[in-house]
Amino acid sequence: EEEKSFVIVPSVTLGTNSTVVVQPSEGEPSFVQCESAAPFVSNGTAEEVNRHLNLNLGQSILSPENETLLWIIRFLNSFLIAWWEHVAFRCWDSIPVAWRRALCLTLWKFYFPLHKALLGKRTGIHHDASYEYHALTSIMYWGRFFPVSVQRMRFSLSQLNIWCEEPLMAPYVEKIEDDETPLKGVDPLLIPECQRNHCTVKGRFIYRDGPEKPTEWTIMWVYGGAFLSGDVQGNLTKADLISRKTNMDVFVCEYRLVPEFDADDICWDMALAFKWLSQRRNPRKVILLGISSGGSVCVRQLQYIAEKKRGETLLPSYINTLIDPETMPAGAVLMGPFVDFTEPKGSLVHYPKHDLIVNQRVLETGFPFLDTHLPSRKDYSPVHRNFAGLPPLCVVVSEHEAVYDMSIELVNKARSDGVACTVAVWRYMCHVFSFLDAFIPEGRQSLEFTSEW
Repeated sequence: EEEKSFVIVPSVTLGTNSTVVVQPSEGEPSFVQCESAAPFVSNGTAEEVNRHLNLNLGQSILSPENETLLWIIRFLNSFLIAWWEHVAFRCWDSIPVAWRRALCLTLWKFYFPLHKALLGKRTGIHHDASYEYHALTSIMYWGRFFPVSVQRMRFSLSQLNIWCEEPLMAPYVEKIEDDETPLKGVDPLLIPECQRNHCTVKGRFIYRDGPEKPTEWTIMWVYGGAFLSGDVQGNLTKADLISRKTNMDVFVCEYRLVPEFDADDICWDMALAFKWLSQRRNPRKVILLGISSGGSVCVRQLQYIAEKKRGETLLPSYINTLIDPETMPAGAVLMGPFVDFTEPKGSLVHYPKHDLIVNQRVLETGFPFLDTHLPSRKDYSPVHRNFAGLPPLCVVVSEHEAVYDMSIELVNKARSDGVACTVAVWRYMCHVFSFLDAFIPEGRQSLEFTSEW
């Protein structure tokens, strides 16, 4: 339609009128949008797909699978870097955000034309990815050679606010720290002892026109980071961007992280924050937006509400205190959702070889915590639970990212349980590529798509 920013090109190969190829304009990357009720069918297994990709920047000299090389890097890291890097992190964070953002974007403006002229499209996993993505690959690929720690993950995700073309522009941002309202009217005896000191809702509320003039719709933003990292401050600029695109207020909620806390604590914090929000806004006018592991937190919140409405026992059982079966949100956007905590398989095994975010070293660091901080990997995995009664979902994912298989499994499970589920699939991108929008056109496209949905 003329008023839409995307041109919809009907597909002649995908076999259904509800599955189309979308191309914003001629010459730009395209993506697949599917709103069918039927299963979404993938193109081959992850192992087969990898055989046709340009891995390791197209070179064979240095391999992230070389154990000798990795041992040398680990030794040098512990001897030369690890013991003082926290000082470097603090020094970097002491620089004003605007200066850090300007430096980052200026360096990119010099680097990208140089890479385009010298290397073109020779380093990314496929020629069809944008020039920008090839240039970004040449930088981010090397992260798979270096050890990943929780401290490094948390520092990296705290820098999301400088990976933006524009600064935080919201006219009103309110710091939320409320320990009175969330449990108003709740019998104190129903609050489990393990959570009695954790009944304060924390976060930031981004208002378009101020607290006195709430927008009709509200987004509840749940950041990701493999449950080990992620924070409110690092997500504010991205949340503000979506707020401006949709003209909606956004509540960015804070939740506790592993390894200091466990999965039940994260579920409690999310349920408490949603209860608090539903006391201020009509929950039927609330849309959840979850990124990576934040997507699984969103899905579990929706499942809690549906499970309670069906009279089922919740997991953990004490979460029942916070769940109102009449507060189902209008829907949820899930961006690269990490929703299967069972033994890695498919894309989670093979695509870290080229994923720029979830690489081999990230998996080595993150997965052991699932054994120690989840009472049951399968029972806590949203994809292995019932989706009946959930509102419409929108899944944004790359066909070549580490969580692709579980994302499509979620789509198909939701559809089989009667849930309307839109899926938008980009090719040759990494995990949560949407938030690399300051650098790559595919990221900007996906944010436009998400905002329109």
